Order: sequence, then structure tokens, then C-alpha cells
Amino acid sequence: MTEISVHERRMILFATSMGAFLNPMIATMVILALPAIGLEFGVSARDLGWMSTAFILATAILLVPASRFVDSIGYKKSYIIGGIIVVVSCFFSVFAPDYTILIILRIIAGMGSSFIMITGLAILTRVYPANKRGMVIGINTAMVYVGASMGPIIGGFLTEYTGWRSIFLMMIPLLLISAALMIIFLKQEFKNPGKSFDFKGTILYGAAIFCTMYGLSTITDNGSLFLAILGACLIVIFMWYERKVAEPVLHVDLFFKNKRFARSSYTALLNYGCTYGAVYMVSLYLQSVGALSALEAGFIIFFQPLIQAIMTPIAGKLSDRFDPRYLVTFGMALSAIGVTLLAGLGLTATVSYIAITQVFIGLGSALFSAPNTNAIMSSVPQNEYSSASSIVAVMRQLGMILSMAVCMAAISIFVGGLDMLGPDMYPEFVQAMQISMLVCAGLAVIGILFSWFRGNAPEIPERADA
Repeated sequence: MTEISVHERRMILFATSMGAFLNPMIATMVILALPAIGLEFGVSARDLGWMSTAFILATAILLVPASRFVDSIGYKKSYIIGGIIVVVSCFFSVFAPDYTILIILRIIAGMGSSFIMITGLAILTRVYPANKRGMVIGINTAMVYVGASMGPIIGGFLTEYTGWRSIFLMMIPLLLISAALMIIFLKQEFKNPGKSFDFKGTILYGAAIFCTMYGLSTITDNGSLFLAILGACLIVIFMWYERKVAEPVLHVDLFFKNKRFARSSYTALLNYGCTYGAVYMVSLYLQSVGALSALEAGFIIFFQPLIQAIMTPIAGKLSDRFDPRYLVTFGMALSAIGVTLLAGLGLTATVSYIAITQVFIGLGSALFSAPNTNAIMSSVPQNEYSSASSIVAVMRQLGMILSMAVCMAAISIFVGGLDMLGPDMYPEFVQAMQISMLVCAGLAVIGILFSWFRGNAPEIPERADA
């Protein structure tokens, strides 16, 4: 193995941290730009949700098969390929002539983002010694929340003063710098070849996730209920099939043989199902009913990710001292309170009231994320870390999609799937927001039960070489 200098390690950490920073930043910037995009292209309130859902859905579907592709061609190449794919998508998004093309480009960006998500932490784990991995992974993770906290402010500013297309233009040089640093400073390649690829499992997985989430998101359309039911059936078939193959694309056996892992994973899905759609609904509410500018809305939404960025490292340290179930359960309770408070919004609401809801959700999410991930990773032996890590990422993405599906379905039912969000539709939109937030809060309540009754941490023997 080629010796890596301290300077090279730091530059690799900087490159991967940029990747971790940019993905959530553009996601929150796009959410702030939704009203402007809808106005330009004449898009309904429900269909605006596809700007986020299409990206997350593409990422969620590709995360699982891409992990095997990454093992075959190498982490470095995969990271660079992912960055280039996102750059190309952002470049053409600047010139998108209509909403359909923009959605297709967001799907392409989600595909590229999946490679960046898979390889970033894997590269850091390879280039840093074991006694420093916790520190660098903490830095990398913190950058996710820094990006999410800066996104609303930057997105609001750019949308208001230079137009929504500029948010994509801004991403291009930053992504190119991240890829260039990886090319220059990572001199070697890391591969794990030799594993067979589960094509049937991959097709089943992709079809199951797409049918379920698309069906739920468009539940009022003809055939969507059937599509959602078909997707649920395909999920069952996928899990049955994956337990039979020697090299499954997703190690679903962990759900059946490890109660603490399974319930912690369900908790992750339900937590993100509770909180993610709230940002989408609050952004639309503030810029429509609240009559605020994109920048003003960004400052209010800023509270949630800012608190996450500050409190997440603290919660992570606490989870090393206490059973994570206490922190996770309390965090989910706070998120449920914040989302329930959002359900109390009417046609008039004070900025301070909405800011308080963001504080509850931000603090709840901070107390949840690192401790629950710690509980998941601590519940499996070292030889199952990669499988557990990929499942964590999938559950997070599926939770986000579920949350958006709830919000988009509520808008379809109360506002109408094809109606633009104008002043005459504000009462119906507020009703859709109230119902969707109550449903999301209900998901958190179920998650609280999974969290509290997840079981005690198992005794996992240390490896001899650890």
C-alpha cells in the first residue's frame, strides 16, 4: 500500500467533506426555490414535490446496486464519476426549458450523488488509521449539517436576487474542486472485487421502491393505489428472494436475526418520515400564505439545521456513555411535538411560532441521528459493518421519500393534483399541511415505540486484530 502523507490525508478529508457538504446544501436550496420554479413553469403544488422526491428516489434506488459497482471499479474512480455526473446535471439544469427536463436532470443528479455518498466515508476509513477514524468521520458528518444549515440562506438569497437557476450554476465549480482534489491527492485505488452481482435482486428492489413510493405520492391518480399495493407486494417478494441467494444485493437477513438492528432501522425510517416533508411544507407555506420572500423564508428554516449542526456531535458523544435508546426516544418525541405544532398553523401565524417549531424539530433530529446510527452499528459485528451501513442509508432515503409522499398525497386530496398554489387555494393548502403534519407526527409516535423497545445492546466479541 502506498504511504499517504498527513497533508494528503487532510486534502482527501477536505475533498470528501465538500461532497458531504454540497449534497444537503443543494437539496435545501432547491426547496427554497420551489415557489419560483412553480411560477416560471406553471407547476402545481403537488408536482413541485417531485423536485425533491425524484432526487431522493433515484439515490435510494441506486444506493444498493451502486455499492457493488463501487467495489468493482474502485472508490476513487466512483467518487470522481459521481461528481462529474452531478456537475453535468447541474450545468444542464441552468438551461432547463421546462419542468419535465428539470426533473429528469434531478434524477441524474441523484444517481451521481449515490456514488458520492457511498465512497466518501469508505475512502476516509481506508486512508486514516483506526485511532483517528472517529474524528474524521465526525468532521465529515458535521459537514452534512453545515451544508443543510447554509442551504436555506444561500438558496433564498440566490433565488431572490439572481434567480433559481443560479443555485445549480454555483454548485459546478465546488463539485469540480472536490473531484480535482481527489484526483491529485489520492494516489491509490481501493477495490473489493470478486463478488457476484445480484441482478434479479437489484431489479426487484428498484421496482418495489419505485412502485410503492410513486403510487403513494400520486395516490389520487387513476391506478396509483394499485401501483402502491404492487410495490408493497414486491417488497415482500424481494425480502424473501434476498434471503435465498448467496450474494444478496441487500443483506435483509439482518432484519430477521437481529432485533435491535431491525427496530433501530425501522426507527430511522419513521423519524425521517416524520421530519423531512416538514421543510417542504414550511417553505411553501412561508412563501405563499406567509407572503415572505425566499430569503426571509430561508432565515426561518435556517434554525432547524443550525441546531442539528451544533448539537449532533454532542449527542454522538453522549451516546457513547448512555444507552442510545434514551436520547433517540427523547429526540423523536421532540420532533413529534415540533411537527404537531406545525399542524396548528392556520392562515395567520407569527414568525416566532414557526421558528419555535423549527427549534423542536432541529433539536429532536440532532438527538436522534448520531445516537441511532451508533445503536445500529453497535448491534452488528465488524464483518457486517458495510451491510449495516448501506441499510442505514437506504432507510434514511426511504423515510425521506415516505415523508414527501405523505405531503404530496395530502396536497393532491385537498388542493388538487394539477392546481397551482394561488391565494384562492390557501385555505385548502393549510388544511393539507395540517393533515400531513399530523400523519407525520403519527409516524414518529410509532417510531418512539420501536426505539424504546428495541432491546438491549448485544455482546459483540472484539476481533483479535481490532
